[in-house]
Amino acid sequence: MARGKYQSDEDTIHTIRLSTARLAAAGTAPTAAVNSEINVKVSKSNREFGIRPRGVTLQKPVNPSATDKISYAFLPVLTPTAFDSDAFKKDATVTIGTVQWKIIARKPEDY
Repeated sequence: MARGKYQSDEDTIHTIRLSTARLAAAGTAPTAAVNSEINVKVSKSNREFGIRPRGVTLQKPVNPSATDKISYAFLPVLTPTAFDSDAFKKDATVTIGTVQWKIIARKPEDY
């Protein structure tokens, strides 16, 4: 797991932990220093304290056939600017490591 930085919708900078490949695919990290002790929880339950990050729901394979096993994943997006870009719009593709995924949904940030 690698530590990265996540910019909330309120412009505070938090620490986020993701695999190196997922961190590379999550958009450009904010340049400002971490200024909040609140944790970003990628898989947070409603009873936990922290931020559930904005992000995209991914589907693999990109163009499934009737016999393909379809997998789903969630990818946090590190900044509001990246989230609003064409790179993270519905039906765009994202490569994590060597695997290509299709964006099928977008999820806003939640506390």
